[in-house]
Amino acid sequence: MGELTIRWIGQGGYLFSDGNTTVCVDPYLSDVVNRVAGRPRMVEPAVQPEALSCDVVVCTHNHLDHIDIDAIPRMQKEGLPFLAPSHGEETLRSCGVTDYTAFDEGAVYQIGAFTLKAVFADHSVPAVGLLLCHGNRKIYLSGDTEYHEKLKELSGEALDIAIICINGRLGNMNVDQAVELTKALNPTVGIPTHYGMFESNTEDPAKYTSRLTCGVELNYNQVYEVEELIKNV
Repeated sequence: MGELTIRWIGQGGYLFSDGNTTVCVDPYLSDVVNRVAGRPRMVEPAVQPEALSCDVVVCTHNHLDHIDIDAIPRMQKEGLPFLAPSHGEETLRSCGVTDYTAFDEGAVYQIGAFTLKAVFADHSVPAVGLLLCHGNRKIYLSGDTEYHEKLKELSGEALDIAIICINGRLGNMNVDQAVELTKALNPTVGIPTHYGMFESNTEDPAKYTSRLTCGVELNYNQVYEVEELIKNV
């Protein structure tokens, strides 16, 4: 088991890897939102769908920037498990996914040294957040969610990293709420997410990081060692 790394691949998408196993969350790798809704990408895809290398894909909910119906058909899906709330099963199967596991709130999935748990989220469609455990490290990814008091229940998890949506539109909490939640969760590192992809639905991450002693902004498509992130806060 090597060093745990994290790589932001845009919007709510991340790759977590320990060198042996790679967990991919919410990969938005096409321009389907532009095709369907006239909202183009602000950045080029971090990786082409055909070149995405991972051992499991977690889709937190059934929206185009989280279940990418133009990218998933292009992925190498042979033997690749997809986890998503039941609401997304039909969409995933229509994209050619054959290895699907329901990942509704409370579900737990083990792969390699990773334990993945679906946790509460309050979005415009059925959605989950993700609690990712690896060794003695715990990382929370909010996914898309409105602010809700129930989100604070994870404060007892002694989180190393909390990755919180900040864009404040279309069923997501705003910066003020993201800051409040982060303070309640008290992670060692707080990372803003879900911005910088669509001009109509973005936010300045500095509004989040500047108000938190734990706040760290990740560069797009850069690989970070989790231990270094924690050490350097």
